[in-house]
Amino acid sequence: MYRDWRWDDGDFHVSPRGDVEMAEGLEVVRQDLLARLISPRGSHWAFPAEGSRVPEFVGAPADELTRLELVQEAELTCLEDIRVREAQGELLGEGPQWAVRLRLVLEEDALELLVRYARDSRA
Repeated sequence: MYRDWRWDDGDFHVSPRGDVEMAEGLEVVRQDLLARLISPRGSHWAFPAEGSRVPEFVGAPADELTRLELVQEAELTCLEDIRVREAQGELLGEGPQWAVRLRLVLEEDALELLVRYARDSRA
């Protein structure tokens, strides 16, 4: 079983009592993959191979080739994690609001991720 710190908006998730909470199981895999997908590749000084090219597609022209590359980059980034056996993605929406839905097959389970981008939001 996987166990790690629970993250909330890029920071430790703290309980009402002031304790840093832990995540377990698929929640750890989910937060690891989401962090990798939204971080530009090379942005962490100690782990330059981590991250993805997905942030490069934010604001890029929404032509068919770019949309295909975005989905492929998200799939390949997930497959870099040894816990992921298969990755299948699809792009939902277009223009200033879009999302990539990823269906992932893990060794013992399956996981679905939704990576959203809305140009109007502050998230």
